[in-house]
Amino acid sequence: MIKGAIVGFGKIARTNHLEAFQSEELQKSIDITSAVEVDINIRERCRKEYSSINFYESLNEMYSNNKVDFIDITTPPKYHKEIIEWAVDKGIHIICEKPFTISYAEAKELYSNLNGKNILFIPCHQYKYSSLWKHFKSFIEQLDIANIFIQLNVFRTGADPGLNADTTPWRLNKEISGGGILSDTGFHYLYLANWLLGQPNKVTAINHNLAHNNFQVEDTSQVILEFERGIIQINLSWASISRKNEAKLISKEGSLHYSGEEYLVKSKNGNDEIIAVPNVSDKSHYTGLYVNLFFEFANNMQNKNFIKGGLKEALNTVYLLEKCYESSQTQKTIELINE
Repeated sequence: MIKGAIVGFGKIARTNHLEAFQSEELQKSIDITSAVEVDINIRERCRKEYSSINFYESLNEMYSNNKVDFIDITTPPKYHKEIIEWAVDKGIHIICEKPFTISYAEAKELYSNLNGKNILFIPCHQYKYSSLWKHFKSFIEQLDIANIFIQLNVFRTGADPGLNADTTPWRLNKEISGGGILSDTGFHYLYLANWLLGQPNKVTAINHNLAHNNFQVEDTSQVILEFERGIIQINLSWASISRKNEAKLISKEGSLHYSGEEYLVKSKNGNDEIIAVPNVSDKSHYTGLYVNLFFEFANNMQNKNFIKGGLKEALNTVYLLEKCYESSQTQKTIELINE
């Protein structure tokens, strides 16, 4: 059994992550033995509720009492760097929630430190495991032409409050989160964009506060990414009356249209095909995406396959995120450097 510890025992840890680790696919290969939670109230309450897990206040306290093979970082982004550095020092493998870090400078430093180590690092870029986005990826690979237009619309009623709705969500604190909806939900669509069409050449972004003028961070963002093979437009908002996702791919050879339901319409050669997919606005299917991600992580750990693809992907996405904010702040299109 691979032993792991969850670092930061908030909403995402207790729901999707822990549920995934306890799934039928993973329960025979991964054992979450420990958790690190700095909030004493959460720690003591969870100690009673999750009796099979040992709870600790600090990483060092955990490791001195219960050595683990990997840690799963589910804290807010501000704290990722110091936790990753601790894990590298101990030679422990790492799963890390997105975004990797809150700045490209931090990401480059961690990348350099991790790249030469026999440490497996994977970011929680779990959307790539969704059948919806796999259909988009497969369709793109079948197209001969370069001119593709993709539009991604992501509408939410507000920032996720976590488990404590009585306090201001940490996602609204720029120092802790790094930004608003663009760095939160938008980060998923930036790594998806890189995955679908490769790294972009240019980015133009505009950030707004449509419904929340008191926010430190944007509640709405519009991003246009220019690639060799086409354009991806990403529209994000916390100012919607309802939760909804939409996605469209348009080209002269065919199109895909996802309207937020449990099907995708594929049009090609004058024919329409209805393809069943999960409703990506429904959070209940998220756990399955984590199961697939963690299953792959466990296999690579067991085979001592210390792949660096996820690390490079995390670095590239933080770079793209930072350039989106630069574009919005300068009100200019930014040319990107693809390394």
